[in-house]
Amino acid sequence: MPEVPAVLANVMEPWFARSANVTAVEDLAPRLKRVRFEGSALRGVRFHAGQEVEFRVSETAFRHYTPSAFDGTQGALEVLFFLHGHGPGSTWASGLREGTRANVLGPGGRFTLDPFAATHVLLGDETSLGLFSAMGRSLPPGSRAVGAVEVEPGCERWPALAGSLLDGAPRRAGKRGEALRRWVEEHPAWLDKRRAHNGDTVFYLAGHAGTLVELRRWLVEERGIPRRAVRSKAYWADGKRGL
Repeated sequence: MPEVPAVLANVMEPWFARSANVTAVEDLAPRLKRVRFEGSALRGVRFHAGQEVEFRVSETAFRHYTPSAFDGTQGALEVLFFLHGHGPGSTWASGLREGTRANVLGPGGRFTLDPFAATHVLLGDETSLGLFSAMGRSLPPGSRAVGAVEVEPGCERWPALAGSLLDGAPRRAGKRGEALRRWVEEHPAWLDKRRAHNGDTVFYLAGHAGTLVELRRWLVEERGIPRRAVRSKAYWADGKRGL
């Protein structure tokens, strides 16, 4: 629910949200911020890497974020915020400080790791750093994560700063997604159609909606990867707010 009338938000939030407080804030890089939330109401909550939580970021706006870490025993979660622009979500995240109170809705969602795949190929942009950090730390026994995050020039260290264990961070040049696609082509073992058809390899695409459409089309139509082996999660789209 990205936008709702304030009167409705005031009624819904107390019923569905869990209270938490910001206990740590770390500015990892310009526009990249890690925030830890803690609260007794989060204790015992079950979480699967890839699920989302939701915060009320203004009187009328809610935004979804994927925790980079979640500890139901301690009642804590961490979110990597990529301060994408000047919308209500970025404005709210920019203002978070230790002691800030926040209500957490969720977690929920089905964009999670396939428990039977041996290789998980993670491909995305800066907005997927938290997702991929969580997935990398929650791999099913005996499986591995590979992949890359396409970033702006000068941001090549961002995946490492975010705690990602992925192979690289190709610099964006020209059209979005081109550097990421070249990176995939340099690792032909990931494109083994037989392994994808057998369910041994699964692709997870996250980030810019248009890039995901093109990358999915390329994998399925040009490289022969079965549709069921490609999963996608759009976090933002040109000209749209509140995905």
